[in-house]
Amino acid sequence: MNPAIRPCSFSIVSLVSMKKTLLLSNHYEGIPLEILTKAVGDRFRLLVLDRADREELLRMVPEADYLLVSGRLQIDREVIEKAGRLRMVQRTGVGLDNMDLACLKEKGIPLFVNRGVNAISVAEHTLMLMLGTLKRAYAVNLQMRQGVWKKQATGLTTHELSGKTIGIIGAGSIGQAVIKLLSGFQVDILYYDPYRLPSEKEEELGITYMDLEDLLAQADLVSLHCAYDPEKGYVIAERELSLMKDGAVLINTARGRLVKEAALITALESGKLSACGIDTFEEEPPAGVSRLASYDQVLLSPHVAGVSYEAFSRMMELAADNIALFDQGKTEEIKGNRIV
Repeated sequence: MNPAIRPCSFSIVSLVSMKKTLLLSNHYEGIPLEILTKAVGDRFRLLVLDRADREELLRMVPEADYLLVSGRLQIDREVIEKAGRLRMVQRTGVGLDNMDLACLKEKGIPLFVNRGVNAISVAEHTLMLMLGTLKRAYAVNLQMRQGVWKKQATGLTTHELSGKTIGIIGAGSIGQAVIKLLSGFQVDILYYDPYRLPSEKEEELGITYMDLEDLLAQADLVSLHCAYDPEKGYVIAERELSLMKDGAVLINTARGRLVKEAALITALESGKLSACGIDTFEEEPPAGVSRLASYDQVLLSPHVAGVSYEAFSRMMELAADNIALFDQGKTEEIKGNRIV
């Protein structure tokens, strides 16, 4: 053998084993897994949980160099301390209610979110729920499927979006996307956010700032687009519902724990609320069939507002790209927002 030609000491297996490990804190299969696998490519060794439960996460997290956080499993101190190789955490979206931020900061582990990546998807779903509740889409569709034809009697129970006053709680990227979609419907838009927008932005969007109580009292439809703060708890409970107009509509595509469901059901039964559109629930998934499903003036969806095919693909691509940029030391090129 020519001494200048030596067999390579690295097998394909050893080259693969040199790749850093990216662990998804959820179980994907089918199309979601195909999208994630394509987004990651051959840049990392991709692991997903065999089942989406805490025990499985605790078993697998010691292998993770990078953690892609999806779903509702808690990334708490126990999980973080078991992740001895962990270099960085990337959220697929923006929610932080399942993250131990203090522990991540203490351990010096950066956390990035994909702010605004699914804003259009959530905004479109919100608009669908607004129109669907006003037009009583569920009840009308059910009548047709049962062979019931009551044109005037049914039609006169529906309402137009045009001319209504809309209250937006939370004017971040999703709230503003909803506002922009509403701009063609000839509605008045009020908003509340703990961090008021600059006056020039309010003028550009055509919106009026109000404190929460005044907004609730004046809005025909109230739509939630704010984060959940466990220290503050519910944004909408008995008191807030009592402040709303009789016959108002409530839309929640943000976080289920923003709304006290028992109070919401009472408001529906009393007629205080005429309808609601709910994509997020106080308990997810609900234990069995949600109690809200027994009301035909309610539209329900299983927390899908932000996971349209297009939005999900963007989330996975951006998350995988951010992790790769971090791995290459190109943190200044990361498009996500650093939280910790």
